[in-house]
Amino acid sequence: MAKARSASAKGKGRRRGQAKGEDRAIASALELIAESGWRTLTLEDVARRSGLDVAQVRALYPKRDALLDAFFRQVDNKVAAEGTYSPDDPNPARDRLFDVLMRRFDALNPHRAAMAALTRDLPFDPPVAAKSACRIYRALKSTLETAGLSPQGPRGCLRLQGLGAIYLYALGVWLADKTSDLSPTMAALDRGLRAAEAVMAALAGLAKGAPETKGRATPTSPA
Repeated sequence: MAKARSASAKGKGRRRGQAKGEDRAIASALELIAESGWRTLTLEDVARRSGLDVAQVRALYPKRDALLDAFFRQVDNKVAAEGTYSPDDPNPARDRLFDVLMRRFDALNPHRAAMAALTRDLPFDPPVAAKSACRIYRALKSTLETAGLSPQGPRGCLRLQGLGAIYLYALGVWLADKTSDLSPTMAALDRGLRAAEAVMAALAGLAKGAPETKGRATPTSPA
């Protein structure tokens, strides 16, 4: 029994050590990206900055973009850890989305310089830029789910497209936001969400006012 407990403790110690190594590598990568950009970043640089062996870094992150995957997973986890709204939450959808998106900007805020460098450099690295587009899609889908809104079906598709436009608009404002309370970012996000809410309400009104049709329509003139 004592041996089993000892083995378990060693296993937990190794996992904690690995987690610390992952955190050090990610933090070092973000520092280097902020200082010199994405295009010059190497795993060897990350190893030197973090104090890890190159072999350790490569074992954790075989490619550079794996570091970005790990970082954005951390951000997603921080956002979700603050709680998830239920679909029947009484708060307006706009308020819920505002809260969840601001959680994301709060989590990104310590790494604004790195985010600015990534925004500048990734267009010159098409494969990684394509993966980043997929990351944004996953983040937006998670944002809707955390806000208690479904990303499924035609309505969900519209939500994702609208939320993507709002997020990218607010991201641009956030990158230039020098205030301590992020008030310009909040104002931009609020404007975008209110505009989207008005569009969705208008579409819902059009759908309600559309005449009901049964069966196939009969053409009024020859094709």
